[in-house]
Amino acid sequence: MGEGFKIFLNNSKEFIAKYGNAFCIISLALFCYLFCILNLGYYKLIDIDETRYVNIARAMFRGGDYITPYLNFEPFLEKPPLFYWCIVLLYKLTGVTDEFISRLPNAIMCIIAVFSTYFFGKKALGSKVFGLISAFILLSSMWVLLFSHIAIMDIGFMALCTVTIYCAIVTLFNVKEENKKYFWYLAYFFMALSVLQKGLIGIIIPAMTVGLTFLAFHKGRELIKPVNLAGIIIFLLAVLPWHIEAYLANGSLFFDDYIVKHHFARFLNSSLGINRKQPFLFYVPIIFAGFLPWVFTFCAAVFRGVKSLVKDFRAAKSFRQIISIDTNDRKLLVFASIYAISIFLFFSVSSTKLPTYILPLFPAISLITGYYWWGYIRDNKFEHGIKISTVVCAVFFVLLGIGGAVILNFLTGENLLIAQSADGFRILISSWLIIISLIAILCLISKNRALLFITNVILMLGVSIIATGKIFGFVMTFGQDELENYADRARMVAGSKLVAYGTGRKYSLLNNCDGKVYYIVKPDNGGYNAVKDIIKEANIDNTPVYMITKKKKHYPDDILEEFTKLQDGKKYDLYVLQNGIK
Repeated sequence: MGEGFKIFLNNSKEFIAKYGNAFCIISLALFCYLFCILNLGYYKLIDIDETRYVNIARAMFRGGDYITPYLNFEPFLEKPPLFYWCIVLLYKLTGVTDEFISRLPNAIMCIIAVFSTYFFGKKALGSKVFGLISAFILLSSMWVLLFSHIAIMDIGFMALCTVTIYCAIVTLFNVKEENKKYFWYLAYFFMALSVLQKGLIGIIIPAMTVGLTFLAFHKGRELIKPVNLAGIIIFLLAVLPWHIEAYLANGSLFFDDYIVKHHFARFLNSSLGINRKQPFLFYVPIIFAGFLPWVFTFCAAVFRGVKSLVKDFRAAKSFRQIISIDTNDRKLLVFASIYAISIFLFFSVSSTKLPTYILPLFPAISLITGYYWWGYIRDNKFEHGIKISTVVCAVFFVLLGIGGAVILNFLTGENLLIAQSADGFRILISSWLIIISLIAILCLISKNRALLFITNVILMLGVSIIATGKIFGFVMTFGQDELENYADRARMVAGSKLVAYGTGRKYSLLNNCDGKVYYIVKPDNGGYNAVKDIIKEANIDNTPVYMITKKKKHYPDDILEEFTKLQDGKKYDLYVLQNGIK
């Protein structure tokens, strides 16, 4: 049996050596399916930006207006339309508007980012293994695997920025002179798509990263060659049509909302944008959590790099020697460092900060971490750092498994139904984290370097499957399921009005809804008057009014006296206007 297994291993190695590129692509495609597409439609739309963006796409699909996005029958000009267009395209191709199809464009964008990292790594260092390792690290990092399963714009923006940057930077590595122009054309085209995905920041991030890298490599003149003029024309031809049409359709509203508020105001002063002001170091814990389980190895790589840089600084006679780019390895590390640091500083300086904004940094740190693992697997380099980071990672996940089970038990203890549904998940995730962490330690002891890396990937694959199969659906039990049930009940009565009073803008109320939802965010004087106006209008039209309120909030007594409570929920209550249909 042992001899037969050795023969199998030898034959496998010979096959991989002979068909290495095909093996890498097939294995990456398989894991992309498992990480990005498996369970994609298993859970309902989650009441964050996902319900908002998908309902905009559904309205675009039903209404046929591909210039102005509409949310709840009002223009929504925060973002450009590419993300909605991609969803609508799949709606038209499949005739289906369910959760799986709505999320599929995001999964595809994530796969594009992963494969572009593989091909860039392979081209930059001439190593399929390095490209594969870096791509797997990106694919299996916590933030990427989570947000590739939610229909929001940030993963797509990360992918398009990544391809833009790679297309430009690859011209610094082993590319024939006559072929460089085609990579530049692609870079400008994908930069245009980045702008159509998320606005002007689609220019800033790639231009900043590429510009600083070319300057560091003393290649600044490359940025003013005629090929860039042709690239700018490609960029404008792709970007301008929608912006012109949107301005013509919406006038000053487009300029004030899209340009002023959601571009410059967001960056300069969060209070003028969406009130998401955070401290400068806000993204440090976000990167730590989002880059699990690779963050420990990344920290080891950064520590070694800084230590080496200090040593070089002491021995160097000039600054140019410190950032020497005499080999492709050093060129890659300098580029990836500029890539990561510039994006981190840009978003840290920005007044408005959200956890998903930092996603464009993840391909950069995946390249740095991938180089570290590549050296370890290939030549047993960086063994000390890998050992320490593996042990720390294992201890962290064991403690996380135990602590997570205790915390989850505390959070769900008051609700018997939720507690019972959470028991299986609690045991499953805790056992998975602990078992895989112990396997990683055994791989380290046995010095099976490749298996140690694969163990980390498998760890996150399990987390991905458990999250999409259990966690995302579990979120619904904290109020969203009530909102959707109430909205469905209101819709059963033709012509009824639905008021969400003091609930916040929960766009899950729009799911499968053709009618308008009246959102009254605060139960203050303004909200009081708005409800009164809706009641007057309903009396004239002789239509029922359904109203959803949030528990533990105070509402004016004379408003509630107008209504009869239909359903007493755990987090929300449902009322109907007394002279309506009860």
